[in-house]
Amino acid sequence: MLYLAAMKIINGINNYISGLKPVYAAMGAFDGIHHGHSRLISMAVEAAHKNNGEAVVLTFKPHPRCFIASDKHFDLITTYEHKEKIISELSVDTMVVLDFDEVIAAMPPVKFIEELLVKSLKVSEVFVGFNFYFGANRSGNTATLIEAGAEYGFKVNVLSPIEIGNFVVSSSKIRLLIEAGAVNDVIKFMGRPFKLTGEVIHGDGLGRKLNMPTANIKVPDSGIIIPKPGVYAVKCRVKGAGYKAVMNIGMRPTVYEKKSSLMTFELHILDFNDDIYGEILETYFIKRLRDEKKFSDFKALCAQIKADIAFAAEYFDEIENI
Repeated sequence: MLYLAAMKIINGINNYISGLKPVYAAMGAFDGIHHGHSRLISMAVEAAHKNNGEAVVLTFKPHPRCFIASDKHFDLITTYEHKEKIISELSVDTMVVLDFDEVIAAMPPVKFIEELLVKSLKVSEVFVGFNFYFGANRSGNTATLIEAGAEYGFKVNVLSPIEIGNFVVSSSKIRLLIEAGAVNDVIKFMGRPFKLTGEVIHGDGLGRKLNMPTANIKVPDSGIIIPKPGVYAVKCRVKGAGYKAVMNIGMRPTVYEKKSSLMTFELHILDFNDDIYGEILETYFIKRLRDEKKFSDFKALCAQIKADIAFAAEYFDEIENI
């Protein structure tokens, strides 16, 4: 059966009004919505729809680690908006977004269960990953939930680790892969490419002078992790259409003689020459091609850029023919 109803979004647990249907709730921060997250949410959806229940995702904003480690730099894989969109495509009925604040951070696990799961959501079944922790100082775990479920009358379903290539799929592992530039492996873990979104801004016009026009992207400081500097084969979307492209992330050492601290994001979109200044461009990372490097002159730089473009075009043809 196909469920086409739009997902309801409830901001704040106090705004959730329980209905007549039993609640099947998947809980987690769900950063990146990787294969484990998707499977967990799908388990809740399948159980809810099989038993005429409500499939609920209970998640947090901000991410608990962003709040608890607010004095440290913690980068996310997905923006909240992107996470919401992905979850909405999994046939979830309702997403309840819990405000993660001082009160929630200090809440004992038993109170978390009583106040949120039992009194507010009135859960029939709960779905969590094997490494789910909650409550003050992360003192609650799956065993805590199972014990409480026996007392309060709800079932707890724990998803076992999912392995790909002898590695357990996790948001932490995906962050390491992105930092290393292994974006093709990220696709295996998430089921989709890593995405960055930014506005197309004016650059110095050098690419156009070299007959290789580029789109310079202003990536907002939104706490999203940035891939390792280098050159990537990417796909992008702008003005509702999709294109193939080559992207450079780095300091442009050939252009700037003095080392710059400003990270730049520059794309050459294949077979494209439209004016897109001011447009929002989504970039999907497919494969890392090489490190950024300083060339002896612009002629050598141009030759390498042409080689990058040719390699990317050939690579895209290969993967599309698989």
